[in-house]
Amino acid sequence: MLNDTLVAFADGNPIDVLRSYPVLDKPATRALVERLFPGAAVEEIGDELLVDALNPPADVVCVGCFSGLDLVCSWGLTPRRPSELDPVVLAASERRNVYLHAAHSDAGWCSYGVWRDGSRVRALSVCADPAVVEDEGERLGFERPDTDPRELSCSSMQGLFGFACDDHERLDDVDPELIPVVAYRIRTAS
Repeated sequence: MLNDTLVAFADGNPIDVLRSYPVLDKPATRALVERLFPGAAVEEIGDELLVDALNPPADVVCVGCFSGLDLVCSWGLTPRRPSELDPVVLAASERRNVYLHAAHSDAGWCSYGVWRDGSRVRALSVCADPAVVEDEGERLGFERPDTDPRELSCSSMQGLFGFACDDHERLDDVDPELIPVVAYRIRTAS
């Protein structure tokens, strides 16, 4: 995965839910999209697998709702700095934890944030130039000093969601090719 955007709302650890290959709650996906994009026209355009949904077109959002976990892939929700995540997004689910991950290899950029019970506990955004855009909170277990954005993208995706890019696979990885989501086209009035 060279370009990805993923927001997860979780009751616990998202990796635990993803490893169980949960059953999709399709009606809940539409309800979540409507909370995330209030007033927008929402059109269901088909089912996807998470691996194919991580880099959606600008007007598409891909959503998976499961017991204990909601996943959302949408570039329209991804700020350059995690601290700028829209409060509408943070309030879209009643789950206790929010995880944000976004990376763009062409720009040499990686960003992620973690919120627990409504409080941001980690926000990091790095790119090739300038090196660190934002760095708040204590480092997470997968973080290493002076990691380039591409390596950080892979290790953070692995650390937050249980799967990584390229050749970083481990035997206990989540398989994003087995996680279903629903794609929606979003049309806003503006």
